[in-house]
Amino acid sequence: MRKFVFFTLAFLPSLAFADDKPPGTVYALNEDEKTAIVADCDVPVDSEMTCHFRQMTVSKPDEAKSEERISKAVGDLSKASDREFKDCPKFAALVEAMESGKPPPEGDPEAFKEKWGKEPPQSKTDTLAIMKAFVTLCAKRDPASAEAVARASENVEGSTCSITNWTFDKTFRLNFSTEKWQSTVQNSDPCGTIDYAELSKATDTKGDYNFWNYTAKTLVTNQTGKTMLGASCTTVDQREHKFIWQTGKFYANCRYLQLSP
Repeated sequence: MRKFVFFTLAFLPSLAFADDKPPGTVYALNEDEKTAIVADCDVPVDSEMTCHFRQMTVSKPDEAKSEERISKAVGDLSKASDREFKDCPKFAALVEAMESGKPPPEGDPEAFKEKWGKEPPQSKTDTLAIMKAFVTLCAKRDPASAEAVARASENVEGSTCSITNWTFDKTFRLNFSTEKWQSTVQNSDPCGTIDYAELSKATDTKGDYNFWNYTAKTLVTNQTGKTMLGASCTTVDQREHKFIWQTGKFYANCRYLQLSP
């Protein structure tokens, strides 16, 4: 009888937590990184569970580095070879066509109408600003003209947000002592990275809700090594990325959107 009591008591913590609902579908957001995840988790088997993730990230060039990008672009344009300007004669005709709304002599009328004709007014203004600046650069090839092209381009590129989506799977095991679902993957790369992730039940909710937070981090066990691209292993992102269960919106200040697969 005593053995039975001890055997039962040993399993009380795990049984109590096992009665709680495991993650089903997880929605979580990292507002600072403008990233959201949706994870559909399979029914756990023997305290192991696989979740199928979809992650969406909105990224935008750092506004604080705008002048740095412009300076680099000016330098690149100033060093450009004559061969890179071989199409200059075509640009003047193209600008004229864009302003008049009529296809250029050597262009496809239908394609021009389909593409340029449907561009929003602001997009047309931005594109023409770049094209006109480039026509001037073709004629003068001086630093001031190069800077005009760089600034017109930065006006578009600097306000373009890229939306990237990707999918991945992770297998978690339930840690009964912490009541978290944890995933640890040892990679075979030169830096000896370990991908750690966990799903922890949200504690800041009221009522019988099944909300979960998600945390992911990469650990580097070989700090003195080099990545496959030759960079130091210390450059590997080792920050902790936290996603909380609340959904919401964030400020991104985008004028253009670029969708990536």
